[in-house]
Amino acid sequence: MAGNGNAAKSGVLVKGGTVIDGTGSPGEALDVRVSDGVITEIGVGLAPDGETVIDAVGAVVTPGFIDTHTHLDPSMFWDPACDPMPQHGVTTALIGNCSLSLAPVRPGDLDEVMDVFSYIEDIPIADFRDAVPWDWSTWSEYRAAINGRGAALNMASLIGHSMLRMFVMGAEAWERAATGAEIDAMSDELRRALAEGCFGLSTSFFDVDRRGRPVPSRLADHAELSALVSTLGRAGHGVLEFIPNLTGPDPLGEIQQMADLLGPAGVTSVWNGLAHSDIDPQRTENFVQFTQTVRDAGCDMWPVLSPRTVDFNVNWDQTMVFMNLPKGWNQVPQLQGDARRALLADPEWRSTARDEWDHTERSLFPIRRIDRVLFTSVARPELDGWVGRSLADLVAERGGHPSDALADWLLANNGAPGIVAQGVANGDVEGVAALMADPRIVISSSDAGAHVQMMCAAGDTTLLLTRHVRDRHDLTLEAAVHGLTGRQAAVFGVARHGRLAPGYAGDLTVFALDELEWGKEVFVRDLPSGAPRLRRPGGGYRATVVNGVITQLGGELTGAHPGRVLDSAAPALRS
Repeated sequence: MAGNGNAAKSGVLVKGGTVIDGTGSPGEALDVRVSDGVITEIGVGLAPDGETVIDAVGAVVTPGFIDTHTHLDPSMFWDPACDPMPQHGVTTALIGNCSLSLAPVRPGDLDEVMDVFSYIEDIPIADFRDAVPWDWSTWSEYRAAINGRGAALNMASLIGHSMLRMFVMGAEAWERAATGAEIDAMSDELRRALAEGCFGLSTSFFDVDRRGRPVPSRLADHAELSALVSTLGRAGHGVLEFIPNLTGPDPLGEIQQMADLLGPAGVTSVWNGLAHSDIDPQRTENFVQFTQTVRDAGCDMWPVLSPRTVDFNVNWDQTMVFMNLPKGWNQVPQLQGDARRALLADPEWRSTARDEWDHTERSLFPIRRIDRVLFTSVARPELDGWVGRSLADLVAERGGHPSDALADWLLANNGAPGIVAQGVANGDVEGVAALMADPRIVISSSDAGAHVQMMCAAGDTTLLLTRHVRDRHDLTLEAAVHGLTGRQAAVFGVARHGRLAPGYAGDLTVFALDELEWGKEVFVRDLPSGAPRLRRPGGGYRATVVNGVITQLGGELTGAHPGRVLDSAAPALRS
């Protein structure tokens, strides 16, 4: 292989590979030429014409992978390479998910915006404050800020409903329903953003801030949601991403509520939070089937699913793992040092924590499966024997309530958690495999960029290709590539992406299945604040190309940042 980060002038020619074009069709032995950022020719035996040549012999050439559920919004400013996304074949990312975005924003709301985004997505707030430039207010100014700096990925951006409410209503966005004038102002701001290329709106029925307050989007009434959906419908493009409260009393009702609004408006939507439950697999099937029923009734709605088993490394710097336990355990990360230790020992707090533990049905922290709460590190030598054992083992040996046992452990361990909540979701590989092959779902929901001290969400693409294609044969390679490319582009309206054909974007991924590896995440300390993050090693891809420019080659980033903010209003290519 040969290449550099300055391929834009002369283009790229990928020779000797098998082209899998992103439509699900069988692969063919073809070469691919990219000029001026666009695929110009696909054929047999194409001759070099001054381009950088990428050797794809023994490999496949696919459209660049599209990751439609990320939270790279802040990190792209301090890490425009979006490490390690290019090393896992990703060329386009959707940002602004889960009701959270960095625009629109007013200077007076910055502290609230940073705090809620930081808490929910587990990104150190110091990096928001010091490494994000905040030199914009409207969505179009935000787009210009991204394009002016560049990134290794193309970005498609949603507007977060919570930020839209704060932009219009200020602090009262957290307190009440919007007035008619405020709804009109929100609709106008969304309309302008859609006209300028925004990909839609995200909202949440689930999230809370660090104080336990429902995020502003949860205070929207029917009139507000209806007006925003109608704005999307009139624009003729754009999607709505939402999070139903799957731990709440009526998640199916929330899905139906959105379907009743979205279907008549002709707006495509996806909902996030689906995961396979090995405790209650029928519950997962019920969600998928209910969404299919909604779709059959005329609403283009899709649940999205990650193949990755969700493990949460518990830490006190950033964690939302206890958000379903607001009165008890969610108070612990809010304190430091002696104050935290005093709380853990306080009899009144312990009583509250036990009661909440017992009366909470579903929680991100596996209170009903304490065998999945594993001790991974200790602060005192006499506790060494507990490394690798679980909270269930501790309760069995010492007795008492699990909440008290956990509090005692933390006090004995000098306040350091040293805990991973393992298999919080998608713990049953067989169940996940069946869902990956289910045509009723969309393979997405990586969460890349979020929860950086609890897990590494980058690399879902490689896990799918290694575990579910190469090793288990749950999917054909063509079907998996379609799921990561053409299908994502079709559902989310990413025009001229997700397919290898003349006139489409010059976004390519080159890899050989037997060369891929889904490596174990490791802590690195490279955030601007000096805080650590979990990073997954590169996946073994030969090359990743964005807009005709090589962003990674042989696992090494090239330093090129050719990505741009995509335009949702761009016309599709006619056959």
